[in-house]
Amino acid sequence: MLSSPAAPSLASHGGGGGPTLRETLTGPAIGGVVPQGQAVADESQFLSGGSTILTVNVSSVNLPNGTALPVSIDFKPLGSIVLSAGAGSLTYNLGHFGVSRDSVVVKNGSTTILQGGTFQ
Repeated sequence: MLSSPAAPSLASHGGGGGPTLRETLTGPAIGGVVPQGQAVADESQFLSGGSTILTVNVSSVNLPNGTALPVSIDFKPLGSIVLSAGAGSLTYNLGHFGVSRDSVVVKNGSTTILQGGTFQ
């Protein structure tokens, strides 16, 4: 769910910017290798009316180079990460939305490769 969070105090974020929130992505081993990932939501421009930039990074994904992994947040498709040496990233402009209890999911076809919990 994309939602506008309650505005944190300006003093807690250095005067005008929002926080940077992180979500660890976890998933089962693929061929004996456990994939790793992290989603980072940069809300530094949010409080001044700007956009939230989401960056999703994956590594140790034991799939062939060139494999496209679709990425979504709360079932909304964002794009795909194309693997190179088991790693890749996607950056997406969420617009003026704050993340909170949103879950990032990385799939290979219908199989979930990595999934997050909530942003903190």
